[in-house]
Amino acid sequence: MRIYTRPPYYGIYYPYLIVNPSYDWSLYLVGDRTLSAIVDSGVFQVFYRRKLQEYPTGWQRWIEKLVVFGDAVRERGAREVWLVVPDYPSDYPGNPIPDNIERTIRNVMYTLDTHPDRKWIVPLQGQAERPSTVVGCAERMRELGLLDRVEYVAIAPSCTARDSFYLRLLAEAVRRLLPDKRIHMFGVTMKAWTAVEPYVDSVDSIVSNHWCRRITGRMCTKKEEKLLAWREFLKRVEPYLAREWEVLSGLEGQVVEVTAGGVQG
Repeated sequence: MRIYTRPPYYGIYYPYLIVNPSYDWSLYLVGDRTLSAIVDSGVFQVFYRRKLQEYPTGWQRWIEKLVVFGDAVRERGAREVWLVVPDYPSDYPGNPIPDNIERTIRNVMYTLDTHPDRKWIVPLQGQAERPSTVVGCAERMRELGLLDRVEYVAIAPSCTARDSFYLRLLAEAVRRLLPDKRIHMFGVTMKAWTAVEPYVDSVDSIVSNHWCRRITGRMCTKKEEKLLAWREFLKRVEPYLAREWEVLSGLEGQVVEVTAGGVQG
């Protein structure tokens, strides 16, 4: 299972990146050692932080923005670039979107028709804590022939869930329905990685800075603190990368290797 992340600042290289046009600086984390990059649609920034009901400038222009950003990621040397079709969450407190499934399907249809030459990840939306709605979304997309056109799908309403048992049930249900697809699961808590690993191909985590709270009692503010947090994150990631030899270039020319023998600095 791949763990995608976004390192806390420049100078740290990691093979599996998740980047975002809302954080345009994240583009400069990408280099020729980037094995795979996911261009996220920015759901957290748009619908959680800004409490919007629609993407800024409209969903069609937002899709074009993702395409341009994805091309820039590719030009910087990423060997594989996946773009996430802009979707609509229903699980963010204080900003429900009742027709999120229908609007997500509309975006998927438009995106695959207008940009069939890109590698798209199709998000499977649903209602919070209701796995059947996610399965229903996948079934509807399959009936429309949309899933026949893509290799990769993503379980979307998992970012706010913290219960490992629920996340496992959700991942298992989608895997049972789509046994031949690559499956990503957004925002899975680290504690649930083991629970979902048998059913998904990848997850993402953008919480490495939070490890500072365990070390210093507060969020990272200094470069040295961020390095400590990053090392703690790598310790958690290492078992999932142990089968691969990947060289991660750390700070100030330091090389961190994730090998079968562990994380070495």
